[in-house]
Amino acid sequence: MKLRAISVVCILLFHHAARVESRHPYHNWYNMFVFGDSFADDGNVPDNMGQLSRAWHYPYGLSFAEYNGRTHFYSTGRFSNYMVQSDFIAKILGIHEAPHAYNRSFLQLPHYGMTFATGGSGVLEAPQEVPTLGQQVDSFEKLLRRKIISPARLPDSVFLIAISGNDYMPTVSLLGNSFGNVTAAISETAGKVTNGIVANVKRLRKLGAKKILVNNMHPLGCTPRRTRPSNYTSCDDHGNMVTSIHNSNLKQKLRDSPAIRILDLNTAFTNIINGTSESSPLSEQFTNKLKPCCVAEDPEGFCGELAGPFEHLYKLDGANVKRYFYWDDMHPTHAGWEVVMAQLEGTIKDFLNMN
Repeated sequence: MKLRAISVVCILLFHHAARVESRHPYHNWYNMFVFGDSFADDGNVPDNMGQLSRAWHYPYGLSFAEYNGRTHFYSTGRFSNYMVQSDFIAKILGIHEAPHAYNRSFLQLPHYGMTFATGGSGVLEAPQEVPTLGQQVDSFEKLLRRKIISPARLPDSVFLIAISGNDYMPTVSLLGNSFGNVTAAISETAGKVTNGIVANVKRLRKLGAKKILVNNMHPLGCTPRRTRPSNYTSCDDHGNMVTSIHNSNLKQKLRDSPAIRILDLNTAFTNIINGTSESSPLSEQFTNKLKPCCVAEDPEGFCGELAGPFEHLYKLDGANVKRYFYWDDMHPTHAGWEVVMAQLEGTIKDFLNMN
């Protein structure tokens, strides 16, 4: 609570002009507000939660030095070797990177928006100290009500909701056992998760949001967590069934409109994994599409896990990170996100009238 209190006090200058890299002849989108989980977290996840806090430790941020002219890596709380999805959307808007994390906004004044997304979050529940999607929107609303976030900025703001499957993890782990019963459970969960996403989209609209981007689900069965049993040679049909059910529910309940656009991560990821013409030649750089750059030695372990100060329980191919689509067992590399978002840039610009 103290951390968030400090955040509120130290962002009172939030009404300042947005810091952007360029101005365009079309509509200027000066602000960005980000909600969801680790696909868009840029530093909200607590640094004292063990495996969930791995983004604050080596090798996360491995490529920071390369892209910033420094000599050492720097972990920023992002679940990647450098940038994540929200950073690439920010770049499309002409902003250097995703807006600062809500929990750490006292470090720098968030002149161009705020990130509420937190690693490990979900719609239905989240680990202790991690806010659900609804609680993130609660925090946004409180700042809005207190005029720390100016309502006048919302017409020139872009909102992102990135929900990537944490709600399904307990059920996905049972797949392959009582398949029929698990399928019914997934359908029930998908109904609740997508209802929650839609409810929070409506809340944001009511609060004044004019442009909202909503991720659909990437192919869960193709994440290294699910491809490891096949030695990273094939996707898991059961995991991808979860994606199909979720995306079908979301599409039925959330129609594209001038105010709302579903970002088709599922197709963008699949194009890369399958090497289709939609992503070529960009995806040709990935010689490893199902195996991660950072692999835990134990299937239940994690990238960055240590047995002691100098005993790594993972393997890292850091010299070839650009040849991997996935960074760890769930998240794309910086290069992976770059190719994913290159496919979606046209959709985003059309939605925001930037073409």
